[in-house]
Amino acid sequence: MIDLTIEELILWMISVPFVMVGIGFISASLRRRAAVRSAQRKIITCRVCGHLYRDLSQDDEAECPKCGRVNERGRSTRLG
Repeated sequence: MIDLTIEELILWMISVPFVMVGIGFISASLRRRAAVRSAQRKIITCRVCGHLYRDLSQDDEAECPKCGRVNERGRSTRLG
């Protein structure tokens, strides 16, 4: 049999739901962050004409529909 005082029982009854809510909050935050990253990967800015366009392919490079230049996904690491 488990020996618990009334104070320990109350402490457990209060702390366990708080921990579960915290884990749920962290889980939801991570899912939301992954969804935002996925959406941002689909939006590309042309580095020549500045046109924003959406490309749903999984390729690392996408062609601009306005000027035809091939652009890389993500942030540019080029200096020029």
